[in-house]
Amino acid sequence: MTDTDDLPRPRPLSMQINISNMIPEESRGAPWYSDGNVVLMSEDTAFKVFKGLIAQHSPKLRDKIENRACEHIDGCPAIVLDDATTDLAHFLGVIHGCDSLRPFRLATKNDFLTLSGILRLATKYEARTIRQRALVPLTKVYPSTLSQWDEAFESNSLLWVLDAVTTVNIARELGALCLLPAALAFLANSTTSREAFGVGIFQTQPLRFAPGLLKTEDVKALSLMKEYNQSTIARTLRFLREQGKERHSLCQRAAEGCCSSKFTGLFVALSVLVATAEGPVGYPTFAIRVQDVVGREDLCGDCRDRVEVGLNRRRRAWWKGLPEAIGFSGWDDERLVVPSCTS
Repeated sequence: MTDTDDLPRPRPLSMQINISNMIPEESRGAPWYSDGNVVLMSEDTAFKVFKGLIAQHSPKLRDKIENRACEHIDGCPAIVLDDATTDLAHFLGVIHGCDSLRPFRLATKNDFLTLSGILRLATKYEARTIRQRALVPLTKVYPSTLSQWDEAFESNSLLWVLDAVTTVNIARELGALCLLPAALAFLANSTTSREAFGVGIFQTQPLRFAPGLLKTEDVKALSLMKEYNQSTIARTLRFLREQGKERHSLCQRAAEGCCSSKFTGLFVALSVLVATAEGPVGYPTFAIRVQDVVGREDLCGDCRDRVEVGLNRRRRAWWKGLPEAIGFSGWDDERLVVPSCTS
C-alpha cells in the first residue's frame, strides 16, 4: 500500500452535485435509503446506506469510511471508492438485504458475474461471512469431492467453458484456490489444445474463448492437467488390455467363449476412439464412455463386477491425484480447504 492509498479520493467529475449539495435522482443507485447515514460514490453513481450495517459485515470498509470521508453530501459523510459500480451495488445490496441467509443464485451467466463481483469486494473489504457465502455455489460447480463432481457433471451444471476460465482467474486473484483442481479438470476435459493454448493450425471456426485469457501459471497448470488426464486414460486402457490377455479364474464361461476376447475388443475400440475423436476426450468424458461400452458388452457377472471395481478404483485414484497434478500436496492441502459459512 502506498501513502496515496490513504488519501481521500476526489469526487468523479461525472458525479454531479446540485446547488443544495444533494445527489440528483439520476445519479442515485440502489441501494439508496433516504434515512441512510453515509454516501458511497463510485464512477457516476452514489449509494446512500447505513454505516452500522456496513460495520457488522466489514470493519475494514467501516474504517475506510471513517478515515477518508472528506465532504458531506445529502447531509451525510461521503467517500469515493474505486470499485466498479455494479460490483459495489451488488455488495451493498447483500449487506443491506433481508435475505442474509438465502443461498446466492448461480443459474445463469449474469448470476455468475454478480457473484464474482460480490466475492471480489467481500475479499477486498474482508467481509468474511459474505465471502464464504459467495464461495458456496461456486464450490458446488467446482467441488472438492468426487460425489459432488459426479452430481454437477451429470446435471450439466459444468457446461460453462468460458466461466471455467473466469473461475480459474478469480480463484487465483481472490485466493479461492479450493476451486482450482475441479475447474482445471473440467477445462482440460472440455477443450482441445488449440482452444486452450491458441494454436491456430487448421483453425476452421472461432475459438470458444480467447487464447491467452488464462494467466501464465495456469496455462502451465492446464498443460499439466491435460497430461494427467491422458496418463490416466492410458492406465485405464492398459487395465482393459490386461483383462484380455487370458481367461480370468473367476470367469463363468468356458474357455472358448470366455470374456477375455471381449476385453481385447473393448481395448481396441476405446484406443481408436481416443486417437481419432474430433472433439476433446479428457478423462471424465472417457470414463463415462468406458462405463457405457462395458455396460453394453455381454460379460459374465463376475467379470463385469471385477472390471467395474477396477474402473471405479482408477477413477477414485484420478480424483485423489488432481491437486498433486497441479502442484498441491493433496485435497487436504490447507490452501484447498473449503470455507464454512459458520466458521
